[in-house]
Amino acid sequence: MNNPIWRLIEDGPLDGRLNMAIDRAILTACDQGQAPATLRLYGWDKPTLSVGYSQNKLRDVDTVQCGQKNIPIVRRFTGGRALLHQHEFTYSLVAPIPHPSFPGNLAGAFGAVSKAVVFSLEKAGVAKPEICGKDKRSMGQGSKRSPACFSTSNHWEITVKGKKLAGSAQRRLNGAFLQHGSILLDWDPGLAHSLLRYSSESEQAQGLKTLISGTLTLREILLAKPEWGELAHCFADGFQKTFPGLWKQETLSSLETGLVKEYLGESEQVSSVKDLG
Repeated sequence: MNNPIWRLIEDGPLDGRLNMAIDRAILTACDQGQAPATLRLYGWDKPTLSVGYSQNKLRDVDTVQCGQKNIPIVRRFTGGRALLHQHEFTYSLVAPIPHPSFPGNLAGAFGAVSKAVVFSLEKAGVAKPEICGKDKRSMGQGSKRSPACFSTSNHWEITVKGKKLAGSAQRRLNGAFLQHGSILLDWDPGLAHSLLRYSSESEQAQGLKTLISGTLTLREILLAKPEWGELAHCFADGFQKTFPGLWKQETLSSLETGLVKEYLGESEQVSSVKDLG
């Protein structure tokens, strides 16, 4: 296939449960051979905590604090650890397996997507973003495994000056894979940290210190918080030039919209789907 078909979806800020349902629906449709490779760009309409698909929510998340602060909790269909989505730009990329743009394994696909993210960030004005390699994995000095996503730079994630700027997680099915990526425009580390559980006060204090020392935001790099639309333009351009093909800006199919309704599972959320296409 000389010219792979690509679909671009730009959703902007949406409800967290809806965001997760849409990504899962696209993955399901692609896995069934009913959707093309898709880059989806979106945000979050209110602060929302997501946990990885296999993460122990009761162990890692302070659900009482989330309730008191009116922070919804959603479960991602990808792996990784807890992340507060607040001042954030998010991408999801779904592609069939096999696909000419990606090696047929997790690490190879991660690497290919990370190169597109680096290219996109450079277009946005970020100087020298780097892909974290096997020799650069960082958890912070003397720290235990934290429940926070941004406390660790894993293989293929993006760092600037040794600090994590973009987190990512992937889920692979037999016929397709989904990769989520989060880029911090700005953040409130105190709020993010207060929503997580730790075994002791000293571990909690060390966790916050590690989180702050190892994380960087676009506001800090660019000295201004970029507009979501400007960053979306950079990512759309960066991914299209990294992965050549026939790109079209579209919405969800009727199959995917039906899957979104199924995954949401609650009537009050279904009304939001009618505006998607």
